[in-house]
Amino acid sequence: MTDWEHALVRHVSIGVKTSKALFEKIEAQDWNARPIPGKRTVGEVAVHLAVLLEADLMIADGATAEAMQSFYATPVPRDQLSERIDHAFSVYQEKVTTGFSTRPTYWGVTDSMNGWAIEAAVHLYHHRSQLFDYLNILGYELEISLFE
Repeated sequence: MTDWEHALVRHVSIGVKTSKALFEKIEAQDWNARPIPGKRTVGEVAVHLAVLLEADLMIADGATAEAMQSFYATPVPRDQLSERIDHAFSVYQEKVTTGFSTRPTYWGVTDSMNGWAIEAAVHLYHHRSQLFDYLNILGYELEISLFE
């Protein structure tokens, strides 16, 4: 593994670890809470966060809009969020360290393997921050360091 791959995987693993810590904090009564009107619910953000590493690489590989709709429609129960993000991270780690080819997205965007690997990492951190903010808005006491 190159230094770049090692650094990227390490930082994404921190994002996964801290996302899992946030998942554990979500109380059942807040799953359908929508702290910001017109935006996703707490549960919707958590589920999206749990699958996005895998989803982004499917898109990078040229998955169709229909394939992605089907992927996102697969339910992820609250008690399986940690297992699901671990699976997505495993897919991500394998592809980043072994390489993968890319194809244009169904909306016409083209990027390199490294570009997509970075995009997925940034996407993870974005939605982890969104979930962190949602839980703070709802009054959770979060003593979680998001960075190492």
